[in-house]
Amino acid sequence: MKKSIHFQLSFMMFLEFFIWGGWFVTLGSFMGNNLSATGAETGMAYSTQSWGAIIAPFIIGLIADRFFNAEK
Repeated sequence: MKKSIHFQLSFMMFLEFFIWGGWFVTLGSFMGNNLSATGAETGMAYSTQSWGAIIAPFIIGLIADRFFNAEK
């Protein structure tokens, strides 16, 4: 792999996890202080990511099978 492509992919992954970590870590404090959410409500908000991770591959798989050719 070329160094420029390797650098671009590394930078992209850094930004992805940096941004994800920026809101994920502070979500509980924000919900508790600004929205007066209970612990259960905060837990439900965090659990939506897990549900999305379970369901998304099936939906994305259907879309990929329909619109992208598997043959090269």
